[in-house]
Amino acid sequence: MNVIAKVCCALLLFAGRISAWAPASYQKNLGQIRSPVAPTLPPSVSSSGLRANIQDANDQSLASFDPLNLSSDADLSDYGLLNRALVVGSAALVFSPAAASAATKAAPDAIPSALAAYGHYLSILIIVASIMTERLTVKPAMSIDEEKRIAFADIITGVSGVGLLVSGYYRATAYGKGWDFYSHEPIFWLKMTFLGIFGGLSLFPTITIIQRSVKIQMEGTIDPMSEKLAKRMTSILNAELSALVFIPLTATFMSRGVGYLDDFPTEVVGPVFFGVVTAGAVFKYVKDAISWTEDDDLVLKEE
Repeated sequence: MNVIAKVCCALLLFAGRISAWAPASYQKNLGQIRSPVAPTLPPSVSSSGLRANIQDANDQSLASFDPLNLSSDADLSDYGLLNRALVVGSAALVFSPAAASAATKAAPDAIPSALAAYGHYLSILIIVASIMTERLTVKPAMSIDEEKRIAFADIITGVSGVGLLVSGYYRATAYGKGWDFYSHEPIFWLKMTFLGIFGGLSLFPTITIIQRSVKIQMEGTIDPMSEKLAKRMTSILNAELSALVFIPLTATFMSRGVGYLDDFPTEVVGPVFFGVVTAGAVFKYVKDAISWTEDDDLVLKEE
């Protein structure tokens, strides 16, 4: 509070120095002094003399309203609005110091909400970076170091995915617009469907990487990745990146209520659609990873 008082005093002194509170000089310099009465002049009295007398009387009268004696001859034509704003702002700080914290008082969960949003965005960025690392590393006949690199990147992807889900849960239920809003928003369920597809796609490279990493740990070596498997993993990683492009896009529409339906059972249809698509993606890519064979490549090698 002492700091606020000092700031206010400084502003008031600055305003006084440039005659913010000097009505006499202000109106004199701007030529705004007017006589409330326009008397008929006798022939013996000149209009210029009467005007001078009125000017002096008005100056003395207006000076009486300057208790701080801040009047000066400075020209306020360039600073009038600025001076008024400074005086009003100073008064607001003195008489209403709580106004500066009105925004934080209106949102008591501002800090947890901001941290949840930060964790959500950070998780997305880390996931994209990890998948790009895998995408640029995967190739036929990778070295052991490259195999370990994609394994580490896949672990980071998994951990960031958990962070994305947890922060997203809190944003949807506690710190956002509320579950009632999101559950009636079809684009929210479209976003969740893209997320489910992304999760299903990620299971193929994850299972493949785990199988190869376990073999490296157990035997210290592994057969080089075939061109067929490298192409398959590359295509899936490209699909994952494509899904990640649509997730933020749907989130921007969702948060603005685009397509919101209050008179349709979106809270029932949406989860069913999301569950069916996600289950189908999980089943397909888990099955493909577990049942993967290199028969075609083995035949070519034997020939």
